[in-house]
Amino acid sequence: MPNPNSWSVISAPESNRIVLAVDFPAAGRNEAGFGELAAKMGTAWSGLGFLQTVPPPVRVTERPSGDFYTEHWMRDGEWEKYEVVAVLGYCVGSVYAAEVAGRLAAFQSTEPRVILFDPQLTDSQLLAMEMHKMIGMAGPIFTAAEAESARQSATRIVETHSGGLFDAAIEIVGLYREMAAIAFKRIGLAESRLDEVVQLFESYMTWLAAAAQVDPTEIWKRSLAITSTDFALMESRGDTTVVNAAKVIGSRFALEVGHADLMRSDSAVAVLEEHAEFPAS
Repeated sequence: MPNPNSWSVISAPESNRIVLAVDFPAAGRNEAGFGELAAKMGTAWSGLGFLQTVPPPVRVTERPSGDFYTEHWMRDGEWEKYEVVAVLGYCVGSVYAAEVAGRLAAFQSTEPRVILFDPQLTDSQLLAMEMHKMIGMAGPIFTAAEAESARQSATRIVETHSGGLFDAAIEIVGLYREMAAIAFKRIGLAESRLDEVVQLFESYMTWLAAAAQVDPTEIWKRSLAITSTDFALMESRGDTTVVNAAKVIGSRFALEVGHADLMRSDSAVAVLEEHAEFPAS
């Protein structure tokens, strides 16, 4: 099997044919993950192994290069022993999925099929949006004034920072730590857990910032994208993270399903069953 430090097994392969999924999984998130998608597919992909990325430990201050994550996943994999029939990506994981598929083309005769779920590109706006989302998830822990002040601070950081995405991400992480410390104190959580929570958010910010250095355009032109109503709403509002993605994806199936439920929806499974069949080996 590929390096277990880089990949987790959703379903073990019965042959050398596998599907790879690129995501930033986090315990307790509301969004459906690839494990739920695999369960919904049932026998449709019978016999195929299904592996998911394990993000490497890296700090935002290390400013990893665009190919840092791909190198982590691809090394020590003995890829010549496998036939990767598809690489799937979720949100910004779709950017890395394109690079993984491109690398695999060097090890096998055909490029894997690339399938994207609500693909997004990274820009400074996305960093602020993620901070806004975290503030919203805190609910009544913060006063309305505190929440609004934090949102304004996040927006100001990304709008005024001239040093690039990593510099902005470092400041966003600092803001998150300040807000998390307030929240921990108010709800009585042990301060010893604060670093653990902040490090998870920092890892995600690093993941987002590094993705901005990867250009998935050429492979996305040959990809299939499955998108949600949230994706459509962001596109209609002119959100550049999805508008620019929508411009280059090859074929797109827009579903009447929310982002959080996209990979647990019957409609997404129906699209995959009809349009993502893989040839026999």
